[in-house]
Amino acid sequence: LVIGAHPDDEDTSLLTWLERGLGADAAYLSLNRGEGGQNLIGPELGVGLGLIRSEELLAARRLDGATQFFTRAYDFGYSKTADETFRFWPRDSVLADVVSVVRRFRPQIIVSIFSGTPRDRHGQHQVAGILAPEAFEAAGDPLRFPEQVAQGLEPWRPLKLYRSTRFDPGASTLRIATGELDLLYGRSYHQIAMASRSQHRSQDMGRIERLGPRSTTLQLLRSRVGNGSGSGESSLFDGVDTTLVGMVFALHSPEARRKLTEGIVNYGAQLARAREALGQWRPPGIAPHLSAALAAVRRLIATVEAAEPEAGALVFVLGDQARKLEIALTETAGVLVEAFSDDDLVVPGQSLEIEVQIWNGGGQAVSLDGVSLRTPPGWRVTALDRAAADIPPSSLVSHRFRVSVPPNAEVTEPYFARTARAGALYSWPADLSVRGLPFGPPPVRAYVELSVRGREVRREVEAVYRFADQARGEVRRPIRVVPGVGVRLSPEQTVLPLGAREERVFSVGLRSESLGTMRGRARLEVPPGWSVTPADAPFQLRGPGSGTTVEFRARPPPSISAGTYRMTAVAIASDGQRYERGYSIIDYPHIRRQVLFTDAAAEVVVFDLVVDEDRRVGYVPGAGDVVADAVRAMGLQVEELDGRAVAAGDLSAYDVILLGIRAYERNPAVTESNDRLLDWVRSGGTLIVQYQQYAYFNGDYAPYRLRARRPHDRVSDENAAVTVLVENHPVFSWPNRIGPSDFEGWVQERGLYFASEWDERYEVLLELADAGEDPKRGGLLIAQVGDGLYVYTGLALFRQLPAGVPGAYRLLANLLSLSPRAGPSE
Repeated sequence: LVIGAHPDDEDTSLLTWLERGLGADAAYLSLNRGEGGQNLIGPELGVGLGLIRSEELLAARRLDGATQFFTRAYDFGYSKTADETFRFWPRDSVLADVVSVVRRFRPQIIVSIFSGTPRDRHGQHQVAGILAPEAFEAAGDPLRFPEQVAQGLEPWRPLKLYRSTRFDPGASTLRIATGELDLLYGRSYHQIAMASRSQHRSQDMGRIERLGPRSTTLQLLRSRVGNGSGSGESSLFDGVDTTLVGMVFALHSPEARRKLTEGIVNYGAQLARAREALGQWRPPGIAPHLSAALAAVRRLIATVEAAEPEAGALVFVLGDQARKLEIALTETAGVLVEAFSDDDLVVPGQSLEIEVQIWNGGGQAVSLDGVSLRTPPGWRVTALDRAAADIPPSSLVSHRFRVSVPPNAEVTEPYFARTARAGALYSWPADLSVRGLPFGPPPVRAYVELSVRGREVRREVEAVYRFADQARGEVRRPIRVVPGVGVRLSPEQTVLPLGAREERVFSVGLRSESLGTMRGRARLEVPPGWSVTPADAPFQLRGPGSGTTVEFRARPPPSISAGTYRMTAVAIASDGQRYERGYSIIDYPHIRRQVLFTDAAAEVVVFDLVVDEDRRVGYVPGAGDVVADAVRAMGLQVEELDGRAVAAGDLSAYDVILLGIRAYERNPAVTESNDRLLDWVRSGGTLIVQYQQYAYFNGDYAPYRLRARRPHDRVSDENAAVTVLVENHPVFSWPNRIGPSDFEGWVQERGLYFASEWDERYEVLLELADAGEDPKRGGLLIAQVGDGLYVYTGLALFRQLPAGVPGAYRLLANLLSLSPRAGPSE
């Protein structure tokens, strides 16, 4: 079991070598799902980004072969210390989750990616490094987390604990050649691992699959076998008895030990014959030996259960062997099982058809003993036909079902997101079987019982919808239950200057996947004193995928106080059913499609805000930010500039151009047209560059020298003290007077990728730092360039604006109002 903090922390080379090379069972436990990061490929943040990164981990595991687990921890953002992280993640709660995974997966070896010291930098990394050894000790103690034992998770004592030394090679006690070429795959384990790594596309993790030797280095920290020092080790499993015979000798009954040892010898002989046939590449010749091996392992299970019912560890391993043998036997016999639905997005009360197909592509007949569907409670399944009992060689049979989804069916929402989080912890469900898994079981699964080579085997497959995309070919999508009418309200957040009477326009998007026509009326429910036009509006949605949008205008009362006001959209169908939730589809080619459910609600944040409405603003989008929407919400006209506009458009049409986060990385036109942007600044424009990564600093894209150290300066405490260094600067004085209160209520962090060195022509405006660190002054710099102004800011405005932080809006309004005519510090 490899333990890290985030998606992308795992050692994919090690996992691939273990699974594909060694044939071991390997898993990666990520403490969180990466919700606090940024998104290189789309606009999703928070829970939506967590869904993407969970699916990216699963895409990676499909390549390297490992299993994936999580704890209930929510990624609240960057932290610098373990103490800070433990303030968000209660120590015992997350440790309990790690222990439950250890008890569930039962690893003999645990590998911690991190050391649990400040050397790990990120506080969440440190916590992962702290909890791994704690779980190593606690998992085998029945007095620790006894509620897990009461629910069937038996204590488990791993034998060895390692940590990765990729950041500390001098401490290594073991080097593993993870770059060996596998002739069966035609690639090295490292190359497969890099393909796995490249699935983390939302994190900018694309990798080259390089040829040549590679290695993974580890340090042995604790051992319950051997000398415990790691000296002289040549293998990860040195001193660990991985044989079934070794487990048998832990039994008390001598007679049981004798019978089991004989059975294991027979079992091993059958596997040896299967390996010999595989080595000669005779897949049909493998099946008889796997059939005999399956019979042998089932006899072993029966013997253990009869002789010593308490021998849970041996039964666990033998049961796992039996499950793998069933899969191997059906595959080597040439039997494939698939299940296909006639729809993917279904609504409560709808019916769909499922076709289960069994293809016997082998050379011997197969008996079909039973076909059934597994669905949530309350769903009704009706068989429409029956497949033949015998499936001759080279033939395909099918069995069709009608599945009726009950009118009160729950939507297919990830189990960890069904209820509100408790701080930075997801609320775990009562069902222990799904805790820690990437997602819960799919709504519809086909369960097929077969007789293959004289052995009863069972296969369970997810029912999916498939269609042909003319560009991509066959596309498969999971079945998801969605509301009869999905309701989305946008914008989800807007701002209103205190004392303003301007109305705010809200769009209510309605969507239906119902097979019939949905009719009703939509309305916008507003706080007392607000007025809304129209009072309601009729809607009619005809068939699956249909949608419409209704606009409402909400006007505040004549006298309104500062604060946050909540609006709610609701659709009332003709049968009286109220719909107040909507959903968005997260669909990228490299991952399975997910559905993100949200309440149809919006917030209007009212505070003291003045904007220069005459400013003409151009915005160059960055990586998944929504800053342009925030600028519009302030009442400014914003034009988003694509690559062509940056490269060849009339930039003189704008007073100020704002670059989105990581625009130099995301948009090639920005790097290619950087000189053009600087010429525009020299002619009198104001260019505001939000945080960029090292490519920006190393590429000398700023007009004067600007550098960032590695690791970059950042202030992760959103409450860190801020000192204004030039109080009368227009950034802090016009059109809004910026004071200490404007830096209150910030979320997640103050900023990142602060400059650490700069030319003297930049004016330094702010000083801030995390507790115990030297002040950081590179978070907001401004320079006169010709007749214009150049601004670089690492302040995390892209996080504050969607969160409705008034001070961030006021500061951005001042930045957008900067005029070179006023000079940099008047």
